[in-house]
This record gives sequence, C-alpha cells and structure tokens, in this order.
Amino acid sequence: MALSQLIYTSYPAFPIRPGSLTGPLGEIMNAGREHNSRNQISGILGVEVNRFFQILEGPPAKVLETFDRIQHDRRHFGVQLKHVGELEVRTFKDWSIGFAAPAFLPSGEPAQIDFDTVSVQTIINRGLLLRRCGVIAEAGLETPSASGF
Repeated sequence: MALSQLIYTSYPAFPIRPGSLTGPLGEIMNAGREHNSRNQISGILGVEVNRFFQILEGPPAKVLETFDRIQHDRRHFGVQLKHVGELEVRTFKDWSIGFAAPAFLPSGEPAQIDFDTVSVQTIINRGLLLRRCGVIAEAGLETPSASGF
C-alpha cells in the first residue's frame, strides 16, 4: 500500500493547558481518534507553547482529504504546510497527542521549537520525542473510539 506523510503547523484558537484534554483539545482528540482510525491514518498532534504541529501518515488520498478538512477547522488558524511526500514505512504506528511541557520532556529539551526555521527532520524528531515522553492520549489504527481533526 502506498503511504504519504504530511506535516503542518498551526496556532490554537483557544488557550492550551499542558496535559489537559478538556474543551476544544478534547474534541480534537476524540475526532482525530475516530477519523484517523477509520481512515488508516497514524501520526502525532504535537502541542507546543501556543503552537500545534501534526504529522499525518497513511494512504495518500486519505491524508490529503484529512488535511483539507483540518484547514477549515475553526479550532486553529495560520495553517502552514511544511512537508508532503511519499513514505515507505510509517514513522508513527498509531495516532497520539503529545505535549511539549517541561513536566513531560527530558531535562534540557526546550518547551518550544521555532517551526518557521527548523528542518522537516527536526519536526519529525520532535514528534518522536513527544511520542516517547509527552504522550497523554493515543489510539491504535484498529480501534476506533469517540467522534476529524
């Protein structure tokens, strides 16, 4: 099966509390878990200080359809596409939300990176770090849950 990887950044349209999945962020998590599982999309939604980044991986048409829907979601603004390309093997085997907060990160890791200047690989590495250290919610591809971001 052909796979695609898409990375974007955006700004939340609501206040973020590190580690909290209530309000709009909880809605995003629930919608993402259902939609992404149903559409074989994996990845991570990284929550930085006043910034989101998301890495989506899956069937190319489904990834683009998901990104189109995300661009019209009013829970965030300033969507910037950082990367889209083919992928041989998934980097992220499930879908999760990870927080870049000092309480979750190894000492010395910044609570925020400059998404306007870093490389795509740096964003992927940040996603892997948050997946390992900052995840507070996750869903596997085979288990749809609540109701996508």
